[in-house]
Amino acid sequence: MIPRLLTLWDNVRTSLWALPLAMVVFATLLAVVALRADIDIGSDPVWFLYSGSARQAPQFLGNLVTAMITMATLAISITMVVLTLAAQQLGPRLIRNFMSDWQTQASLGLFTATVVYLLLVLRSVYGDGDDVANLAITIGTALVLASLASLLVFVHHLARAIISDNIIDRVGEALDRDIMRLMAEKDVERPPPSPGQTTATGTIPVVIGGYVQAVDIEALMQHAIDANAFIELQIRPGQHAVPGTPLAHVSPQASAERLAGPVQAAFVIGRTRTAVQDLEFSMHQLVEVALRALSPGINDPFTAIAVLDRLTLSLRLMMARGPALSRFADDKGIVRVVAPVSTFEGLTDAAFNQIRQTAETNPAILIRMADNIGQLLRLAQALHRPALDKHLRLVVNAAGRGIAEEQDRKDLKDIVDATRHALRGNEPALGASRG
Repeated sequence: MIPRLLTLWDNVRTSLWALPLAMVVFATLLAVVALRADIDIGSDPVWFLYSGSARQAPQFLGNLVTAMITMATLAISITMVVLTLAAQQLGPRLIRNFMSDWQTQASLGLFTATVVYLLLVLRSVYGDGDDVANLAITIGTALVLASLASLLVFVHHLARAIISDNIIDRVGEALDRDIMRLMAEKDVERPPPSPGQTTATGTIPVVIGGYVQAVDIEALMQHAIDANAFIELQIRPGQHAVPGTPLAHVSPQASAERLAGPVQAAFVIGRTRTAVQDLEFSMHQLVEVALRALSPGINDPFTAIAVLDRLTLSLRLMMARGPALSRFADDKGIVRVVAPVSTFEGLTDAAFNQIRQTAETNPAILIRMADNIGQLLRLAQALHRPALDKHLRLVVNAAGRGIAEEQDRKDLKDIVDATRHALRGNEPALGASRG
């Protein structure tokens, strides 16, 4: 249930309608309360309250509504332009990052809520005779002034939001949060494989095709305990599920038919990937920024280098964490569920492969990639070194094929040689730590 709720929350959080709609509801309630408030200002009106006549109130509110509709239209137009530019230059999958920005949502919500509030108050002031809704009109004026100030902040925020370095940093921070949430601590206790539960004989197929967004492991655990069964999942979050392919293997075979429905219900499958349980999702967003920056139409190696640097920071954080939990045991220590997870090698492949392939003839990118991988290798333990060493060799091979200038090849070779020398010098210490 929790993964399904998290997926729903992620969809709501990355929408432009949720927070504005909540603000519109609040503005409606505020209008009702303000119109019912009876304030007698007498002959000595309070300076901040509306002190006009009942005849002037509709015209005043009408002018405010006209101004606010114009302001809201301007804000929405600016937002659409920014989203279009971001999709063209940085990639359409980054649109969700703009849409999830609470400042953008709050600004659009304030504009929309103010329009709704003013319309409700304007509708009520007609035919009131000599009664003047002083408080309601004053609150409407305050909302318009707040919207005007918010427009300036909103334009400034959108101007900063489209800068590639800010986008890279924001997506990188989201990736780091996902790493801390999905990857376990290094010293967390992991259940060992249970004897006699390594072979699953019953197969549960995929029924609904699409991307696996989340898996409810707790529900699977409970069903496995109730049926005294062992469930081995075949698909992890982020992968594309095709109807008819194996979703899970279950033993004993007699439990497969009984658990088919609960196991299929534990998978949240949708049309798009999300970051709820998919570490590669945010990583692919960063990689897409680099690939578009390296395209002939844009040709911006500085942005691609910034992406490489940010990916390196996230990979370093992964090295400080343990692998994601893949075996789940009950209170008696019996492993009930085994799930595939993203490995460090797979994540490094996602970070470097496409950038290296696209930048095979770009010495600046290959040199920076080799330098960053070398820094990670100096800090890596035995578990992480093979994956990093593989990518360092791939960079060297790509440079040999694609870099024509001898000096550029020499610069890259010097970085690789320095890394190899440092690793040979640290080998005894690394070997001791592994023991």
